[in-house]
Amino acid sequence: MRIDTHHHHKKAGENLAFVFFINLAFNIIVILGALSTNSMAILADFLHDAADTISIAIAWVLEKVSQRDSSDDYSYGYQRFSILGAVIISLFVIFMAFVILSEAIPRLFSPEGVDAEGMLIVAIIAIVFKSVSVYKLHKGETFNEKAIFFHQLGDVFEWVAILILSIVLILWRNVPYLDALVSICIAFWLIFNLGRNLIKSLRVLLQKTPDNFDVEEFKSDILAIGGVKAIDDFHIWSLDGIDSVMTLKVNVDFGENLEEIKKEIYNISNRYHVIDITIEFD
Repeated sequence: MRIDTHHHHKKAGENLAFVFFINLAFNIIVILGALSTNSMAILADFLHDAADTISIAIAWVLEKVSQRDSSDDYSYGYQRFSILGAVIISLFVIFMAFVILSEAIPRLFSPEGVDAEGMLIVAIIAIVFKSVSVYKLHKGETFNEKAIFFHQLGDVFEWVAILILSIVLILWRNVPYLDALVSICIAFWLIFNLGRNLIKSLRVLLQKTPDNFDVEEFKSDILAIGGVKAIDDFHIWSLDGIDSVMTLKVNVDFGENLEEIKKEIYNISNRYHVIDITIEFD
């Protein structure tokens, strides 16, 4: 039995489209700010935001693809393209974080002067832009949205740090190395969080049992159905980190109402976002 459900992917596509265009506009502000202030933190953020925008574009496209119905070539549909997007995004952002580290670490030992007042203005604008993106994505269900959400949340922390840094540099001009230090801290934050998202996405691609699925509890609920004697074969995997596919072989008493048993299994499965169920009676 297949339950068609693309609502969360449709909503995710709309959210990612909004965040893409707001980030595209913000890129112009960031590059102008980086050039005018000579700030390594802001320049690092431009690289970061350019990667951001490209990542969001990829996520948006793959999220749109994931909404397609099943076909002969993709009999389970295209929902896994959403996970593919999350993997690409996570790898891309982790790579860019290492690029930031390669630029910031040498500058930590050879700091340059920056325009602290200009940094302050850019940081305030940035926090407004990024906070809007975070709010738009904070209830996202798909791995794609979560990957971009963490990325945008990282941007907010980054710009808050830059705002504080700019105030410090306005008050104390003899600590320019803090500019590079802030960039390094943010890069490590991104590597840690996007690394976790990458691992979760890869587990879905490797067909690990969904994290929100309690196998023992599920089997107990099935065995409690009247007429069910045993579960001989059971498999479950996630399509996209949300919706799951399940196959099971159920040993039943002869003479029982198989349609009624099947209906109860469907009802139990629906609680776990299982949208495709194959049941064989034995």
